[in-house]
Amino acid sequence: MEKNYAEGSYVVKANQAFRPHIIDLFEPQDHPNDFQYPGGPPIPPYDAAGWTLAYTMGVKFDRIMENIEAPLTRIPDGEVQPLQGKSVAKAGKGGFILSAANNHSFIAVNELLKMGADVYRITGERKDAPVGSFFVPANSNVNAWMLKNASTLGADLIAADMKPASDGMTKINKSRIALWDTYGGSMASGWMRWIMEQFHFDATVIYASDIDKADLKSKYDVILFVEGAMPPLPNGSASPRVAFGPKPEDTPEEYKKTIGNISTAKSIPAIKAFLETGGKVLTIGSSTSLAYHLDIPVRNALTEMVNGKERNLPGEKYYIPGSVLKVKVDNSNQAAWGMDSYADVYFEASPVFTIAPDAQSKGNVKPIAWFDTDKSLRSGWAWGQAYLKDGIAAFSASVGKGTLYAFGPEIAFRAQTHGTFKMIFNQLYE
Repeated sequence: MEKNYAEGSYVVKANQAFRPHIIDLFEPQDHPNDFQYPGGPPIPPYDAAGWTLAYTMGVKFDRIMENIEAPLTRIPDGEVQPLQGKSVAKAGKGGFILSAANNHSFIAVNELLKMGADVYRITGERKDAPVGSFFVPANSNVNAWMLKNASTLGADLIAADMKPASDGMTKINKSRIALWDTYGGSMASGWMRWIMEQFHFDATVIYASDIDKADLKSKYDVILFVEGAMPPLPNGSASPRVAFGPKPEDTPEEYKKTIGNISTAKSIPAIKAFLETGGKVLTIGSSTSLAYHLDIPVRNALTEMVNGKERNLPGEKYYIPGSVLKVKVDNSNQAAWGMDSYADVYFEASPVFTIAPDAQSKGNVKPIAWFDTDKSLRSGWAWGQAYLKDGIAAFSASVGKGTLYAFGPEIAFRAQTHGTFKMIFNQLYE
């Protein structure tokens, strides 16, 4: 093949003892169609059916069948490679641009905001920076910090000779971020907290008791609800954990505030009031059911009519355990700035939606990502994947002055899905 690769690119040779592991990381898994009997229900796999890490991390690579002859330097065994972004020799006359396509730009931005530096997002067309890029005006303190630290944090720097037009950028500020958790600890919330720490976002862990106190907007700008936060539909008031949870009198004082679950009676109205007064709520996986609690004009796309009644598609027709699927992305939407037009997402029986036509035409509900093909499987097992065609994987919806974001796939799965972290990060600034 005729293709040039930039200096610093990695070459991973497969003629070594670790070849099976290399193939696992880069090549798709192909799970068989495994059913209890012909036409019967599927046999669930022990664990994930597809886990190709290069896909979920957004790594760009080519599999090359010929031997590569090039001036290569072998990396010593066990040596951790320092993270290094692209740097520049000096600041531009206008300042710096940080690429939104690079997750580590968000680390640099968060450190700059903590320093009190001015940071903007480019919202208009510009030749040297795509929409969503960060612009940092030049000054002596910023210049010294950026040239010393930005690239070592993994961010890509561009020197900007001209300041973007004021009508083509928006100043951003730190958000007051809240992250839901529950008694005993939600695994998904723990992973999200780790992601927040690694990318230098300040997040406060909150519980159902904090939400039930209401007046959330005076304390927070953004609330994150990971998998498993919302009560069941249509009339459930708490998750099954309540029945087996501890009694307050048997719980140490410092843990009493963690007892309880999101309820339809108190929590949902408090969340709705938070949104209506200008708050942002991010939901992932099963917690996207908040959209139904709030009567957002969306519905489950994976249903069928049987004897005049709607029911979920049975496993004999549709079944997708943990796998990697491809979605089309509207990267002009602020929620997906910095992303490519397609993304690989980790999908585990994840919610898929349809949007009411009038809600979409009026702009009240906007699709962020969707399935534009009947063959979206990238790695794993997807029985009946044709049912996904035209289904909405992620959307935003206006609720009063605020915005609800719903991401069906596990976009933060075990902190491995770096390719979709930007769907979270983009919403974490004011």
